[in-house]
Amino acid sequence: MSGCQYLGPEFDPRTWDYNSNPTPYCGKPVVSGKSYCHDHYYTVYKRGTAIAGRKKEKEIDQEIEALKKQQEIDEMESYDV
Repeated sequence: MSGCQYLGPEFDPRTWDYNSNPTPYCGKPVVSGKSYCHDHYYTVYKRGTAIAGRKKEKEIDQEIEALKKQQEIDEMESYDV
């Protein structure tokens, strides 16, 4: 099948009217090498994006903590001189 494979949250195979719309898929042109169009690719994978965003935030927080610790160490060493 060519075209976007997104079914969407409104699709319910138990109640879908196949006579009026035999293909419930989106059908728009897909992102190269993927199964979804640009809009639906984002919709399907936005959770992954959020997780990656939180991971990056944690990495930044860890870097800030490391810099604060290093700053405290540097201040303590400057008092020892």
